[in-house]
Amino acid sequence: MKNTEDLYEKNNKSSTIIKNIFIINILLKSVFYIFCIEIIFKSIQIQKISNFEQDKYYPYFFCFAAIGKKENRYAKEVIDYYREIGVDKFIIADNNDKNSEKFSDIFEKEISDGLIDIIDYIGKNKNQMELYAEVYDKYKSKCNWISFFDFDEFLEIRNGYSTLTIKEYLSEPQFKKCDVVIINWLIYSDNDLVLYDNRSVIQRFIEPLYNSEDNRFIKSIVRGNIRFNPWTKSVSCHRPQRARRTCDSYGNRAKTFNDVLKPPKLDFAYIKHFSTKTAEEFAQRVKRGHPFVVLGTYPQRVDKFFKHNKVTKEKVLILEKMLNRSFPKYHYIFKQQTINFSKI
Repeated sequence: MKNTEDLYEKNNKSSTIIKNIFIINILLKSVFYIFCIEIIFKSIQIQKISNFEQDKYYPYFFCFAAIGKKENRYAKEVIDYYREIGVDKFIIADNNDKNSEKFSDIFEKEISDGLIDIIDYIGKNKNQMELYAEVYDKYKSKCNWISFFDFDEFLEIRNGYSTLTIKEYLSEPQFKKCDVVIINWLIYSDNDLVLYDNRSVIQRFIEPLYNSEDNRFIKSIVRGNIRFNPWTKSVSCHRPQRARRTCDSYGNRAKTFNDVLKPPKLDFAYIKHFSTKTAEEFAQRVKRGHPFVVLGTYPQRVDKFFKHNKVTKEKVLILEKMLNRSFPKYHYIFKQQTINFSKI
């Protein structure tokens, strides 16, 4: 009889333990589901705020973010240009070398007025996407939209013969469901200029290369307050990899898995990309390197220059002099051009 009672008691204890485990499991699952629902609800609320009540919740509608190194001579023109089309905040990551020029040298008033914020990365030479991620984290709650452009990229927004402001453009209803807007480059040639002069970039280079294959490349404008930093896992400075809804310049869903959008969309919004400027300026750019990596050898970089520009003796000689290299294949090319021209 006693054995039967002991067995009954053991079974009863086992049953109680199983019930308790079952209840704990239910409670844990409930907490987890509530947590997930809260995350989803907050994400919806954030998106709701960013999409439909933009001006009320953000100090700035559009912020221009850029990393710059030895580009003081171009920076003022770029800032003035983007102010004209409605940018109300500028964030410049100063990636200059120690004991060299600084962006604060030329923007003292704009910094004092709060128009420009300078992030000091002087001498640090940090990874470009790492900088983008840091800028996004710092400004995502202050800016409705943040562009990640360079100092040789000028956004152009057209509506027939009229130029739209940034706010007019991104306030169009088709962009309400977009987290990222990707916009194609339009490459410009060197206009057969060899040396730098004091005119503005837009005045000096007026020849777009509509057939350039590089026009398929894009750059990005990213909405503020995306819950997870879209640049954190990015492998490209052209487009964040973790954004949920990516749209083209028309506001249509763009399903891209790399940095290109083909065919290029150039009739509504595009980025004037002055990728080489003159031979003299291109050589200076090659010598300064890149914010996080030197993109190719000197001969490869010169190949890129002549991919967009006509080969002339003057250009080859200035590149050779400034880069302290010889580029014999381009001597052959311009000599052949001279011979062929003389036969005409």
